Amino acid sequence: MSDDFLTHFSSNSSNQSDPSLPTKLAKLEARMVGKGSLNTPVQASWSSVSSVAKFGPTDPGEQSTSSDSEDDTGGEFLIQANTQKRMKLQEDDHSIALQQSEIVAEERIKTVESGDTKSGSEDINRKKQGRGRGRSVTSRGRGSKANDQTRSQVSPSIFSPSNGQPENLLHKENRPKEVLGKHGRASLEDENASLRAKVTLLEEDLRKSRQEASDRQQLCSQLEKELRDLKDQEQKIKPKRIKVISELLISVSKAERQEARMKIRQDSLRLGNVGVIRAGTIISETWEDGQQLKDLNAHLRHLLETKETIERHRKSLKKRQSDKGDGSDAETGIPEEDFLIQDEICKSRLASIKREEEISLRERDRYELEKGRLIREMKRIRDEDGSRFNNFQILNHRYALLNLLGKGGFSEVYKAYDLVEYRYVACKLHGLNAQWSEEKKQSYIRHAIREYNIHKSLVHHHIVRLWDIFEIDQNTFCTVLEYCSGKDLDAVLKATPILPEREAKIIIVQIFQGLVYLNKRPQKIIHYDLKPGNVLFDDVGVAKVTDFGLSKIVEDDVGSQGMELTSQGAGTYWYLPPECFELSKIPLISSKVDVWSAGVLFYQMLFGKRPFGHDQTQERILREDTIIRARKVEFPSRPAVSSEAKDLIRRCLTYNQAERPDVLTIAQDPYLSYTKK
Repeated sequence: MSDDFLTHFSSNSSNQSDPSLPTKLAKLEARMVGKGSLNTPVQASWSSVSSVAKFGPTDPGEQSTSSDSEDDTGGEFLIQANTQKRMKLQEDDHSIALQQSEIVAEERIKTVESGDTKSGSEDINRKKQGRGRGRSVTSRGRGSKANDQTRSQVSPSIFSPSNGQPENLLHKENRPKEVLGKHGRASLEDENASLRAKVTLLEEDLRKSRQEASDRQQLCSQLEKELRDLKDQEQKIKPKRIKVISELLISVSKAERQEARMKIRQDSLRLGNVGVIRAGTIISETWEDGQQLKDLNAHLRHLLETKETIERHRKSLKKRQSDKGDGSDAETGIPEEDFLIQDEICKSRLASIKREEEISLRERDRYELEKGRLIREMKRIRDEDGSRFNNFQILNHRYALLNLLGKGGFSEVYKAYDLVEYRYVACKLHGLNAQWSEEKKQSYIRHAIREYNIHKSLVHHHIVRLWDIFEIDQNTFCTVLEYCSGKDLDAVLKATPILPEREAKIIIVQIFQGLVYLNKRPQKIIHYDLKPGNVLFDDVGVAKVTDFGLSKIVEDDVGSQGMELTSQGAGTYWYLPPECFELSKIPLISSKVDVWSAGVLFYQMLFGKRPFGHDQTQERILREDTIIRARKVEFPSRPAVSSEAKDLIRRCLTYNQAERPDVLTIAQDPYLSYTKK
């Protein structure tokens, strides 16, 4: 708004008739330029001062107090004016001032509400444009710009009109602007106070946050330090802990070994022992019964002799009775009543002997089972004593070997303790014969790696887990398996040849659940060596399938008939189906092999013997084609089993491979389901 006043002032000054006006303006400008650096506030307020001096109303509070306002020459020059013309210009300036005040008020409100700095810059641009328009209208001489600068430095006191009318009009016209300015300042002050309060709160929150961050950082540093200390302490304590645990395990294992050997000595005295017989240069082993078995066998022989004596006495009584009936010798005959009494005595005695004999036979059978366990335990101890791993070694800095569990053809299985995971495991130590050719060694290693690759991905509660594999030396490597503290099914059947149907059923159901898992994988797996020795039990009696050494992976491109059997002659013959014994061509196998094996297992658990070739050796089975001729399964009369169990066995032992169901089909049999009916 003050720029427009300056514009009118310039135009009015240009229209004065005084010829000395340019000269006076130049002098005034020259005088004011020298004081510009000292009067910066005055220069900044010129836009409002100049309008008051000659033509327009201005807020008295905004007037500058420049020292140049007392210049007599400038004052005499600027006060001269045409009163009528000046009044007319003042009216025009009044309307322009109102418009400018409204614009300024709107801009201030926008600035307070949005806080956007762009509004300030737009206001400055608008003022610059106003100045430009003023200069374009009023610049009629070479000194226009200089005149503007000079006018901006002149004090408003020298422009006071003589009659006082312009001054009053100035106050009236500037009153709305003053009111708007006060309201704007009040709102700005309130806004500033609110913002200061918010800033104070934010600063307080920031201070608290920084303090909390500092505290947490200190706590984190303290925890990290404690963690490092714990790790260092762990590293220091770890060898000691491993040593203590190992010593405890070794002491327990030594005690178990000593107890096992003491028990063997006691059982050997009671049940018998292995004796050595020399025949020239040939040394053979034979079993010698212990005292208890000798006494039992002697008792059985005594019962047999007593039985024969009674039978002879009974026959003699009958003969004498028959002779009396013929009347040949009446004096030697026996009265009828005496004969009947003595005959009844013989019958009663024979019945008593029979009961004693049955009890003795049952006791001898029990002794035979104990004898079998004793022989296996003696063999285990002999293998343990001859093993090179019987000195409680720690393999792979992790697995502490304890006692031998069993030995196979080329491997030993030790009970061990995992010092990292703190659990018992079974370490299967595979040994390569030093006399083997390099080709045979590599073949065995490939076979073991293949078994590991099949077994390592199997995770099921009815399949033994494979945890780890590592090399021990050039000719030995180890696979780490889940430890099952219970017996295997073979030991169970040797201790109790015939299981109740209820127990046999739950075992075969668990086996089929494991087989179903193998056949629902992306790559189906045929176990191919399902037998009692490969079914283990944990401490609560859960059955788990193990030993995947002969397993087959069914490739995706295999048809419905199955895959070719490339390892004919392998496996356990009593549990293999007829198609595995075909010699005229390479047989095709599928999961139906495992179905047949499961049927044989179920039959053996129920009836105490295998359905085909029970008393034959594997060599004889192969020579006499026992399994190839096994076209129909026969069931003994005792013990009695349900018809559903027999039907399941018949389905599993279907001779024709094409008609035999596969694992997924047979698992749907209602007999294998435990859902509520």
